[in-house]
Amino acid sequence: MPSNNAVGKKTRSEKPRPSAARGARRPGRPAGAENGLLDRKMILSVAFDLANDVPLADLSIVRLARELGVTPPLVHYYLGSRDSLTSGVMNAFYRELIEGWPKPRSGWRESLEVVASSVYEAHIRHPGIASYVVSHNRFRMVQKVEPGEIDYGILFFERFVAAVREAGFDARSTGVYAHLLIEFISAYAHATVAHRWPGEHSNFLNERLAELNPNSFPSAHFVSKSFTRLDAGSAFATGLRLFLHGLEFEREQRVGKRTRSRAASST
Repeated sequence: MPSNNAVGKKTRSEKPRPSAARGARRPGRPAGAENGLLDRKMILSVAFDLANDVPLADLSIVRLARELGVTPPLVHYYLGSRDSLTSGVMNAFYRELIEGWPKPRSGWRESLEVVASSVYEAHIRHPGIASYVVSHNRFRMVQKVEPGEIDYGILFFERFVAAVREAGFDARSTGVYAHLLIEFISAYAHATVAHRWPGEHSNFLNERLAELNPNSFPSAHFVSKSFTRLDAGSAFATGLRLFLHGLEFEREQRVGKRTRSRAASST
């Protein structure tokens, strides 16, 4: 999605000016809205940019109005409720994902791996959203859109489930595995933006682990060096590889079970 940083900077430094030819104001429309600087799309674009730094749960109408250099009632006029703000930002996030959706690869595993990595990287680009989706259910998928707008959350759900479905599981298993995979991605993304990986605190951890008696803490001593070198990228890649190995194992088990069943029925 195109950045609106330039627009955001302009609105922070310039207060809305009355238009030269002021017409009759619609009932309930706040004074100052006639200047033409604001509309719903532009406000949500600035809010989406703010989600790079501000947790979405903390992004209020008041905070957004201050960023735009306008009054909260003016933002309320265009957006409505706080739910519309949150959903609008989430919809922009899912739109970015859909517009950058990776092309299918040669096999289901390769395609699913690149999809999962793309979704993880999108969460990393927007830490405020990554922190929101791990602790809130509202607007994680279905969005509150205006008439004529596209619900990109639903489109994302369709694309993501389709990528899992390519593995060839039945409806129940596909739903379960798709849910588990998105939970894995969002949890790892949040751990990354929250700087929870040991490699980011290696100096402190190495000092403390070095103080431990290897005879009293043999396992901690055994993994100390590898543990404190663990970074976000390698952790996600390893976790995703294990997840995909698990899906492959499940597929092989089911294929073998069907083969044995057919062989038994033919005898």
